[in-house]
Amino acid sequence: MLPRYAFATLSYIAETFIFLYVGMDALDYEKWKTSTLSFWTKMGLYGIVMFLIAIGRVALVFPLSIISNYLHKSGGESTKISGHHQMVIWWAGLMRGAVSVALAFKQFTHSGVTWDPNNATMITTTIVIVLFSTVVFGLLTKPLVDHLLPASSSNTNTRNPRDPGSPKEDMTLPLLSFDESASENMSRARENMSMLMDRPVYTIHSYWRRFDHAYMRPIFGGPSSDDLPTV
Repeated sequence: MLPRYAFATLSYIAETFIFLYVGMDALDYEKWKTSTLSFWTKMGLYGIVMFLIAIGRVALVFPLSIISNYLHKSGGESTKISGHHQMVIWWAGLMRGAVSVALAFKQFTHSGVTWDPNNATMITTTIVIVLFSTVVFGLLTKPLVDHLLPASSSNTNTRNPRDPGSPKEDMTLPLLSFDESASENMSRARENMSMLMDRPVYTIHSYWRRFDHAYMRPIFGGPSSDDLPTV
């Protein structure tokens, strides 16, 4: 189990640094200035690249899904990839990420710098595609899943935020409450401070998981905290 979590941590750290690099490089005026294409030519280029990505995903996802369904036809309907699942797989794969950025910078820059207009165009196009696909397609993935796979979305957490044990109720635990007496608030504060001092890493990670489950996952999607592996 240790190698699994070690490699997962290294992968997460590397991807985080690459996306930080994308964010900083998106504000690098020199690369955008070096590219000599006009605004509308760039817009057309971005559209063509996104179209080719979508076509490439279609050419891979649907034929491979058909082959998989044919090979597992003896397993019944439960082993088949439905049309709606294929659509979700296709859509989710449209998001470009760390690998695209790393390959583009490796091929078209020297230590992150380029003065060639064509190379600068490749870098800026990659940045635009990554940012656009991650933000736009990422935000639309959960509504698409809710629409195409309502049975799956109905299994997610639907508890009232004010119900005990709900994610948003859990997020209020470390905070003071006007609905409770001063002694209860002081007791709650002492308990949380004691837990933070005794196990700081675990406590911070625990509240981050609660925040992620209560606010981030309902917007961006992802498995519930009950489905995540525990360390």
